[in-house]
Amino acid sequence: MVTKELSRKLLRVHPQCIGSNVLLGSGVRIFDTDFHPISANDRKKGILDCIKTAPVKIEDNVFIGTDTIILKGVTIDPNSVIGAGSVVTTNVPSNEIWAGNPAHKLKEV
Repeated sequence: MVTKELSRKLLRVHPQCIGSNVLLGSGVRIFDTDFHPISANDRKKGILDCIKTAPVKIEDNVFIGTDTIILKGVTIDPNSVIGAGSVVTTNVPSNEIWAGNPAHKLKEV
């Protein structure tokens, strides 16, 4: 079972790398961990060493709209825009606008 204290520790396993001139809308959430084992058996047994983590990197001049969720292992390259309410599950190349759940490319900037 994941306790409140452990959840707080897991909230930020890796140092977040956020570049210069990055704009974050309200309610943006950046997660670098799954917070819990994926396997039901591991959760029941309290096995926590299999929790997957990966750093998140947000490069310079990125705009991320309100209530966006960015999941573990994602890199958002420079000059990109993420639409409000998106769930970013994969890397976003430079100079692109992405939105949706899961987020996908809408067009180039």
